Amino acid sequence: MRVMVAAGGSGGHVYPAVAVMEELRRRGDLTQVAWAGNPDGIEAELTREYPWVTFMPLAGQGLPRNKPWRWPCALLASLWSVVRAIKLVKSFRPHVVLGMGGYPAFAPVVAAALLKVPVVVHEQNARLGLVNRVLSAFADEVLISFPETQGVGRTPARTTGNPVREEIAELGRRPGLGREFLVFGGSQGSKVLVDAALQAAPRLAQLPDMRMRVVVGKASESSEVRRTLQDSGLLDVDVVDYEPDMARALGEARLVLARAGATTVAELAAAGRPAILVPWSGAAAGHQACNARALADRKASVLLSDEELPRVNLGNLVARLWQNTEELEAMSVAARTMASCDAAGRVADALVRVGGRR
Repeated sequence: MRVMVAAGGSGGHVYPAVAVMEELRRRGDLTQVAWAGNPDGIEAELTREYPWVTFMPLAGQGLPRNKPWRWPCALLASLWSVVRAIKLVKSFRPHVVLGMGGYPAFAPVVAAALLKVPVVVHEQNARLGLVNRVLSAFADEVLISFPETQGVGRTPARTTGNPVREEIAELGRRPGLGREFLVFGGSQGSKVLVDAALQAAPRLAQLPDMRMRVVVGKASESSEVRRTLQDSGLLDVDVVDYEPDMARALGEARLVLARAGATTVAELAAAGRPAILVPWSGAAAGHQACNARALADRKASVLLSDEELPRVNLGNLVARLWQNTEELEAMSVAARTMASCDAAGRVADALVRVGGRR
């Protein structure tokens, strides 16, 4: 089966699609896969790690929600992207197109629908994003990660969970926690979380067994963050710009401070890692807060808003959790109960079912 993936803009859209393609490949159901995405986006960078994926560059731009005067140009650019996407779809001749969200998904999915190619759309967040709300009208099947996903409207949807890579799902099958405090702000990083970790550093340095790993992304300068943490007394610390092996990082984690992107939440649940979640307040329609509540309501995480974070003594909060093994283990168990480790298989089933109609 030939599958075209339409996804990009963030790791939260890209990694679940990779998990599904790996599942199809493992089953022997995948003969070819093409990935249509922004040549300057994270999707272009990450797909280089998978030589069996053919990347098809398709430049585009999202709709600047807070700059309505730029909407006409953005819409014209999107229409032009659809014209170019039609050529890509015709050249690859997919049996099915998988749209995983983000603005790079728009043109390929619309092009596929115009060419009568079956389409499956998957929403990772607990609230349907703008692109997927539009694309669901073109889809043969709409898949969602949470039964309570908001914004689905009248479109029939099937709950699959959010696909995670097998190496992360495997972590949840092993008992026990790691020994690191992991700070991770998503694929782009979060200066808010990094700054909070720096402020908490003097208290964390008082913990005799504290080992810390910080992924700064594009939000901060890693060498400066490392120096500040070490000056605070945290000598066992690792600061990186990008974490290429999240399975290893989560495997070593005892506690995680993170944003609440859909894939982050899914991977925390699959790995069974206790977390302090701080949803990004700028997320469209507050979807990160919805994602975070899915874990917090099950007592698998502590939920703090961007506004609450500066008022909370993060150092004391982390120290309390860090030293309470019983509470951390209970959070870990709660996280695993909401994991959908078979989500990649369910999405793969939908692709085979829908693609077989062509």
